[in-house]
Amino acid sequence: MPKPKLLTPAEFQSRRAELRKRLSEALEKERTDGALPDSGDVSDTDLWELPPIDSKSVVKLSPIVKELIGHRLDPQWIRKGGYSTVAEAVEDMLLHLETHCVAPATSSSAPKAQSIALAS
Repeated sequence: MPKPKLLTPAEFQSRRAELRKRLSEALEKERTDGALPDSGDVSDTDLWELPPIDSKSVVKLSPIVKELIGHRLDPQWIRKGGYSTVAEAVEDMLLHLETHCVAPATSSSAPKAQSIALAS
């Protein structure tokens, strides 16, 4: 199966706000749907030392990313141990998506310099 085409920086920037919104909404829903009721017993917390946003919740974002930019999340991008906040998880994923799914910006001055040198 061929790799998806890299997005241009402009394409990614045009989709960044929608990505942030949809990923945040999905993680908030996952966080609240899977939350255990608070028993009020402090001793219960020792058993459940889980981060607010665990790596399994972040993996579930892959279909949203695929829908919006044509790429899937690589599980290696997800921080082991999870994230403290939804915003932290979303920003980390956006950074990885931009790094791995966006073509580097090309400098338009390099081809001009080469063509000027050839014309001389």
